[in-house]
Amino acid sequence: MKFPHLRHHIVPCMVLATMIFANAKIAKAIAITPAGAALGFSVSTFVSGFGVAGFGVGPLGVAVESNGNVLVDASNLNQNYVFSDTDGQTLAGAISHTSFVSFPPAYATANNNGVLGATYGSQNNSLVKFNADGTVNTLYSNSSGTTSGLVITNGMWANPTNGHILATGGGRIYDIDVSGAAPTFRIVTNASPDGISVSPDGTIVYGATGNVVGWNIATGAQVLSISVGNSPDGMGVISSSNSLNGDIIVNGNNGTIVLIDVHNSNALITIANGGTRGDYTSPDPTNGSLFVTQSNEIDRLTCGAGCGIGAPPPPPPDGTPEPASLFMFGGGLAGLAFLRFRK
Repeated sequence: MKFPHLRHHIVPCMVLATMIFANAKIAKAIAITPAGAALGFSVSTFVSGFGVAGFGVGPLGVAVESNGNVLVDASNLNQNYVFSDTDGQTLAGAISHTSFVSFPPAYATANNNGVLGATYGSQNNSLVKFNADGTVNTLYSNSSGTTSGLVITNGMWANPTNGHILATGGGRIYDIDVSGAAPTFRIVTNASPDGISVSPDGTIVYGATGNVVGWNIATGAQVLSISVGNSPDGMGVISSSNSLNGDIIVNGNNGTIVLIDVHNSNALITIANGGTRGDYTSPDPTNGSLFVTQSNEIDRLTCGAGCGIGAPPPPPPDGTPEPASLFMFGGGLAGLAFLRFRK
């Protein structure tokens, strides 16, 4: 949970706290449990060294750019950072950084339309498109034009089937079409989730409301609600050719990552623990991994060969598409895993 209504107080406190604790030793690091390892999961550090801000909040928005670099919103430092898409980096190794205040919305990549996020300040909660260096390309005001009334305060995720952006704020979930010169949007449903994700077949948006809840994007009808117990936030849905296909990954504020086994009565399996404050997640479509944010770092969760989280798995070395990728782009079998949720 984040606190958008308190941002005018939280943001200055976060920056001050980060300045105080930026050099403090971070004692906790998330690690895969034996149960997670048995299922093929592994975790690595993408970038560390953000410092620990007030409320345990660190980096939030993460999205892969069209050039393959990764744009990161260091909310606790009021900066956008650009990194190469390789593990084991520190903040000092960024390609570039620029001032930008965005707390607490996530970031998302809309196909070839760039990375999108939302603003803080005079154009509070308005949709924004970024340049590759993290500077603002275009701001779409929520007080005028086709984006009037579009208030984004929390999660964002790209629908993999049509490139629309699903976003949440103002007590609503929005479906935003960014394919034209001016974005347009519609309201999916009235709800206030924090982190969100979208099913591989593009039909369900999942949101963290205390439970993990799913809504049909076309109708707004609720199709799922599961109590996870780890203060859920960011998520990702698995696409694979094995038994993990359709399972849901949940990054928790309590420092754990939980798997919802949709094939076994929504059983819960803790696949990683010992972390700090888990928050938003974001897919890496170049390799099928999932970025998971923590208080002082961004980690990368993977689920093995032929498996992707929030994105299709990468093709095998011979270039033959994985079955899960064929299902996703064929529009048929990938959706079967989610039909069981509809009531």
